[in-house]
Amino acid sequence: MEIWNERTKVFEGNVFDVETGTVTIRNGQEARRDLIVHPGAVGVVPYTGDSVIFVKQFRIAVGEYMLEIPAGKLEGQEDPSERARIELIEEAGYTIGTIIPKGFIYPSVAFLTEKIYLFLAFDLEETQAQPEWDEDIQVVKMPIAEVREKLATGYFTDVKTIAGLLALVNYLDKNEA
Repeated sequence: MEIWNERTKVFEGNVFDVETGTVTIRNGQEARRDLIVHPGAVGVVPYTGDSVIFVKQFRIAVGEYMLEIPAGKLEGQEDPSERARIELIEEAGYTIGTIIPKGFIYPSVAFLTEKIYLFLAFDLEETQAQPEWDEDIQVVKMPIAEVREKLATGYFTDVKTIAGLLALVNYLDKNEA
């Protein structure tokens, strides 16, 4: 276990903060740690009964378009399932009839505090998408057979998308057999 000796916020941003400091490690020595502090997020896997709804958008951090499950940052102390419902309407234009929580993931435990809650969404109804002003999103519907194939061949590279799709495939295999 490590114990913080001192911790200082060196950057405050819209999406995350950066903190740095020193810790005492198990052998009693002091080490430096840098953290990206994130409020958490949700990822939702919308399933129509035969297809998965994705969003495609340019991600400046990797310099390419990514095919992802709809997702978004938690605001304050809000309930993650409510944020999942909001994000699916905003990004993809679907309301959720049935939502199933599938746990959470930490995308990069070495330096990032972000915790992403994952949900499966069923009984969807199409509505008007309401993206944020700075989001340029294309909605992509992919048949589940193609999703399974692409998942098996390493096509998806976004960790929340991979984890969410694995949760969906596992759920479908157990409940449709």
